[in-house]
Amino acid sequence: MKRKILFLMMAALTCIGANAALKRANNYLELPQGITATAGKTVVVDILMSNTLEIINWQAELVLPEGITLVSAEKTENWAGEVTVTDNKLFSEVDVAAAASQKLAVAKLTLNVASTVKAGEYQLSLDKIVMTASDESSIAQDNPKSVSITVEEAQQGIEGDLNGDSKVTASDIQVVLNAMTDDVYEKAYDLNDDGKLSASDIQVILNIIAEQ
Repeated sequence: MKRKILFLMMAALTCIGANAALKRANNYLELPQGITATAGKTVVVDILMSNTLEIINWQAELVLPEGITLVSAEKTENWAGEVTVTDNKLFSEVDVAAAASQKLAVAKLTLNVASTVKAGEYQLSLDKIVMTASDESSIAQDNPKSVSITVEEAQQGIEGDLNGDSKVTASDIQVVLNAMTDDVYEKAYDLNDDGKLSASDIQVILNIIAEQ
């Protein structure tokens, strides 16, 4: 009888442990499927979080193919924590734990695709992912989360339209400012062809806006 009780207790503990492990496995970060971009343009990509536990912070390393660079990482309406970036390593923390959610955008990444990138399929990955639950336990993902990005050939567009929305606005000025701040030179943004990004390129956009 004692052996039977002991066996049942062990089975119950095993079941509880398995359920706990499954619950923790359902907490992860990923990138969306079906990303498309154009050579010489920027593209915005979300980082998505699925969580069954309350999460207070997350970190991950963004792995990009040659010719695609990270311009900026920003918080979203659903995740209040600012995103810090160090050599493509991302970290963000909130004061109030994020409630359980099936899929939540926790960051918006602006990526620059160089004009030299050839049309084709490339891989983007999140690696070294660690999430921290509200009980301060860590949830590490052993394998990278990878998705494909389809890059299309650069097309002749509207002069000054740097974000590919078919119009020239203050948003295109922001593209140049972001590149200048992050010290990223992109020929497509060098509108006066002087070999550098500066206020002169912004002036070109302002002139185009004024003539519209």
